[in-house]
Amino acid sequence: MEPVLDTFSFALSVTAPIFLTLLVGYGLARVKLLSESFVDDASKLVFLVTLPALLFFNIFGSDAHLGDEWPLLLAGLIGTMLTVPLAWLTARPLEHGDRSTFIQGAFRGNLGIIGLAWAANAYGPSGLAQAALLMAVITIFYNVAAVALFAVYSQKAKFSWPKLIKDIARNPLIVAIVLALVAKGVGLKLPQVIVQTGDYLASVTLPLALLCIGASLDLSMLRRSSFGAFAASAFKLLVVPAVLLGVGWLFRLDTQSMAILFLLAASPTASASFIMARALGGNSQLAANIIAISTLFSIVTASFGLALLKVYLP
Repeated sequence: MEPVLDTFSFALSVTAPIFLTLLVGYGLARVKLLSESFVDDASKLVFLVTLPALLFFNIFGSDAHLGDEWPLLLAGLIGTMLTVPLAWLTARPLEHGDRSTFIQGAFRGNLGIIGLAWAANAYGPSGLAQAALLMAVITIFYNVAAVALFAVYSQKAKFSWPKLIKDIARNPLIVAIVLALVAKGVGLKLPQVIVQTGDYLASVTLPLALLCIGASLDLSMLRRSSFGAFAASAFKLLVVPAVLLGVGWLFRLDTQSMAILFLLAASPTASASFIMARALGGNSQLAANIIAISTLFSIVTASFGLALLKVYLP
């Protein structure tokens, strides 16, 4: 067994740089060096261009194959599906209009930025490739579950399978992952100049995205947060990782796959939950509070969880 200090040093080397970059973004926004318009434009650039490039070129250039990762992908999907009814039961005491926001905040993680960044810090390109494949599978489920929830709990939203399928098919992150898998499957060879350009675009993704998330945080909301916001955050940071790790253990995942599963499960609530809550008639204030609380405390829960995994997994 490794010394405790070394174990926690490893965990902090994975999580702390991400959290500090968020704080830098928060500070730059407070001193007006990152404007709201810049954050909006940069966030669009990340979502539409640089993050898809990161996912495509990382999967395309890695040794990860979809057929080899099915236990991880199935464990992640089943575990995520199990968290939704658990979150629904936890939300029962809340007012009817707040339940959809609570449930989505309790299970929908920031996989595309913070989850990927943690995986890359912990295991490099191989971990990032695994995390990208897992993210694609879970993100599809996220979209289905979130729209269905707001359709049930909000009079503004109406569930539409054609629209949902169209939204998933047009999601740049999912498209990039599918294209990378197809390109690998057919043995496509890309010119080195294209690969190098893709690497340049990919390299700016995580720092820029983390700065934007940090700049968008409003920590003053913590003072106005309700019990529901803290309960949803606790569910996201404690219950969700425990459920997914339990399913991963049943699938007998190897050490790295278990860690990747944990890191994505332990990521804080996604910013998309606020956008959907506002657009579909949910409690957007509650959604914003959940994002702020879960982001702030995820550094603690993810660090301790990763350290425990490193101690107890063979």
